[in-house]
Parts: sequence; structure tokens; C-alpha cells
Amino acid sequence: MNRNTGLEQWASRIVSWVPVAFQQGKMPYVFFFALVLMPVLLMFAVISPYPYASVIFSLFAVFLLLLLVLVDRGMSLNRAIHMGTALGAIVLLYSAWVSGGIHSPRLSWLLLLPLTPFYVINRRAGIFWLAVVMALQLFIAVASHLAWVPVFEIGDEHVLSSFMVYTLATCVLIVVPLMYDHMYRQALDASRSHQRELEERREELEHTSQMREHFIATVSHELRTPMNAILGFNALLLARLGDKPEARKVLNHTRQSADHLMTVINDILDYSQSQAGHLVIQPETFELRKTVEHAFELFFPRVKSMDLAYRIELDEKLPQWVHTDRHRLMQVLVNLLGNALKFTHQGQVVLRVEWQNPGVMFAVQDTGIGIAKDRQAEIFNRFSQANGDIQALYGGNGLGLAISRTLVQLLGGDIGFASEPGQGSRFWFHLPLTACPEPQQKPSAARMAVQTAQLPWRFLIVDDHPVNRLLARQVLQNAWPQSQIVEVSDGQQAVDTLCQQPFDLVLMDMVMPVMDGIVATRTIRAQGSAAVRDVLILGLTANVNPVDLDAFRQEGLDDVMLKPFEPDLLCAKVEHWLLERN
Repeated sequence: MNRNTGLEQWASRIVSWVPVAFQQGKMPYVFFFALVLMPVLLMFAVISPYPYASVIFSLFAVFLLLLLVLVDRGMSLNRAIHMGTALGAIVLLYSAWVSGGIHSPRLSWLLLLPLTPFYVINRRAGIFWLAVVMALQLFIAVASHLAWVPVFEIGDEHVLSSFMVYTLATCVLIVVPLMYDHMYRQALDASRSHQRELEERREELEHTSQMREHFIATVSHELRTPMNAILGFNALLLARLGDKPEARKVLNHTRQSADHLMTVINDILDYSQSQAGHLVIQPETFELRKTVEHAFELFFPRVKSMDLAYRIELDEKLPQWVHTDRHRLMQVLVNLLGNALKFTHQGQVVLRVEWQNPGVMFAVQDTGIGIAKDRQAEIFNRFSQANGDIQALYGGNGLGLAISRTLVQLLGGDIGFASEPGQGSRFWFHLPLTACPEPQQKPSAARMAVQTAQLPWRFLIVDDHPVNRLLARQVLQNAWPQSQIVEVSDGQQAVDTLCQQPFDLVLMDMVMPVMDGIVATRTIRAQGSAAVRDVLILGLTANVNPVDLDAFRQEGLDDVMLKPFEPDLLCAKVEHWLLERN
């Protein structure tokens, strides 16, 4: 055990019996200093030959004891030190006055007065008392020069008291700085310990945040994978139903439920990405009116079963083409319309879009339950709903409005609302949109899908989930009945298969065992054979993490699609790349 540790343990044992009010910070040192000073004063009261010394020093010791009691009962330590220092200055001034003035050994004590305020309170207090002491010394010097001080003769009886004065003054000059040094070391050790704790806590929080992001990304991937099959096969069945209204009705209900589940999944993922700073905007030029109408029409199946007036009002002055993130605009509109329909049982829900020159104002007004006044301030906070019964009665995850606010701000706009309990709500957001020229038209997916329908394309499907492989196979075979399709379950099998036979296009999943899609794509692009190296690779993944997607693209993907995918859109992309390459 080293010396410092031994001293700290010794000091800890002593501090343990100190009164509670004196156990924190600098209080133990003040307490012990006062305890030592009181016996010294009583000793001087006995040995000092000066007149009235016994009375003065005894009263001073009693006064210090009284200050300790007052501090224990709540008096400010700084005030107590100022009071003790002031009384000490008066006592020492009297002692010097009656014992030789400027020649008195008692003046050495006067020099020690600023030490306690300096070390215990602060530098300003120490400098103040130093100025007081210097003023008192100047006063004593002037008084001695003018012979105001009584004549005093030093005899043998003063030797002991003078020796004790110099000895104790020397001890105080050493002990007080040592005490302060010990306090400084303790404070430094405590600060370092606290810093280490904060660093450990920061690392723990960073690890927790990383684990949270990993968990959310994993859960999102695992949820999107089965949703890909549900929505994909649902779309294939709807395309084959023909004139079967009852079956089509059932599949439409299935599609609505699946779409709602995807909204919840996307909300959770988007909020996680916004917290991590990964949420990005991908602007494009599109027709504003058609996009708004599409968002509005998504709720037609739900509204049919409700006794509700559901309408849209579009300003004739709206620009036809605008440039922003169409998907994010749709997401905000769907969130606001979905909330309005959720909380409105009768009356109406109206979507109004107005041109404000500059910018466009979007507003969703309903005659629903409204929002209580005491909850309106936090309605845009995450996991916040109007009251504790809302989730039980109406469902929802409390993320839609928080994400909508984030998205609107990313789009450069602002969002707000007005609501009266029992009368309804009006949610609005304003985007700085301006008119844009019409973009160059691209061939429609339907026209592209039939251009090479009879060609025997060779496709390689790489996915570890057999249901996803089955869905992709079915989509490709429906579009290209003469195609040759091979399936493998991991990236290593994909590399081996490509080395054995040629393919026109590879549908590559990202997250797979043995070898994932990122490594597999890198390996394929590094092959010596041009037929293998230059094959078309279309990423098809449920992993929507932007960092992972960028890493996937950088390894040499020609394009990427997210699961769940629209069969028609997948066929359009495949057709586009096949035509461009061939």
C-alpha cells in the first residue's frame, strides 16, 4: 500500500466521526483547524503575560466553538469564516497594541489571517483580508511612530509566549498549505474518477445506441422479408383473379392490413434513422396533383365502410411539376390522413392543397375527437398521443407525427396544427415548392414489360429465403415465360454458379449466410472472366440501412430495389437493364 493511500484511509477514518455537516468538501479541514486552534488559544490564555490576555483568548476560543455549532445548524461556512477572521483581526490588533505595537511578535499572527479565507473560500476573499491586514499593519506602524501605542518593556516572562507565537505561526504556515494540497489532490482524484465514470458511461451509451440501431435494422429486415412475400403474392393473386369480386375484396383487405403494417415498420425505422442522422432526402421532379390524389385515394377502401364525407380540394393555381422527395411527401400526407380518419367517426375529413406563391400549403381538417389542451404542446413528440386511452381505443405507435415533423423540416418546410377538443383538428404543413419544367418522359413499365417477353433470358436468383426465391421466380416467369431461372441460397453458391454457366442478370440479396451479397458482388466484379465480371447485378434486399446500401452499391451493383417490391416495378427495372446492356 502506498503512502497516499494510507493517508487517505487514515483521513477517512477520522472524518467518519466528524459531525455530518462537516463531512463534505472542505468542511472536515475547517472543523479540525478550529478544533486545533481552540486549545492553542486556551494555552495562550494561560501562559500569556499580557493584561486581559486570559479573558480575550478564552472568549475567542468560545466564539470559535459557537461558530462551529452555528455552522452545524445551517449557517453558511463562508459567513462563519468571515466572522471568525474579523474577530481574530480585532483580537490581534488589541494584542499588538498592548505589547509593543509594530515591534510586537503578535503581528506575525496577523499575517496568517488571510490564509483561511484564501484556501477555504476563494482567492477574492483571501485578497480582501490581505488588504485588511496590510491596512492594520500600516495603522500600527503609524501609531507606533506617533507614540500612540503604550510604552512596553519586554522581560523574561515574555520569552515563552513569544517562542510559542513564532513556533505556532511557522507550523500554521506549513500545515495550512499541506491541508490545501491534500484537499486539492482529493478533489483532483475525485474529478478524475468522475471523468472515468463519465467516459465509461459515454462508451456504454454509444454501445447501447449502436446495439439499438443494429436491433432496429435487424428487426426491420426480418419484418420486411415476410412482408415481401405477403405483398408480392398478394399482387400476383390480384392480377390473376379476373372477375371474382368476393375474392378480390378479401385480397384488398389483406393488402390494406399489410400496407398498415408496413407503415408501422417504416415509421419505426425512419425515426431510428432520423435520430442517428441517417435519414436523407432524395428529390425528384413529379406531378404534384397526381401525387396528392394518389395519397388521398389510398384510403378509399377504408372510407367505404365509414359514414364519413371524405373529399379533396386542390387549388387550380397549383404548379403541375415540382421538385422534392415524392416518397417523403406521400409519407407525411398518408400519416396525416390516416390520423384524421382514425380519430373521426362522423362528419368529414378534407384534404386541401393551396398555392401560396411562394410555396404550397397542405392541410388535413377533420371533425373528430380533437386534442386536449394540456396535451397539445407535446403532440409532435415521439410515442406521444393525446391521452393514455388513445392507443387502447384507436391503436397506433405514437411515431407518425414525430416522423412527419422531421420529414417536413428535412424538406425545408414547417408544420403545425390547431385543435378543439370534441370539434376536430386541422393539421397543416407548408413546403417551399415552385413550378418546375416537365422532365423527359420515360417509357412506361407496362410498355417495357412486353418488349422482350418471348426472349429466353437467363436469371440467377440469390436469396437465403425460399419463399422470396419462389416469389421472384414467379414474377420473372410471368413476365418472361421462356426464361431460364436458377436459384441459390447464398453468395458463395452464386459465385460458383456464375463461373459454371452464363447469366444475363442476377437478383442479389444482401443479408445471407456463408457469404453475403456485398462480398459476393465484390467477388464477382473481381473475376478474371469478362462474362462473369460484367454480368448485370440487381440488388434486391430488405436491409434499408443507408450505410449498408451505399456499401452494397459501391461494390458494383447496377441497381438496387428494396423489399417488399412491386412486381411490375421489378419487371420494369429488369427490362430496362436488359435492354440497355443488350
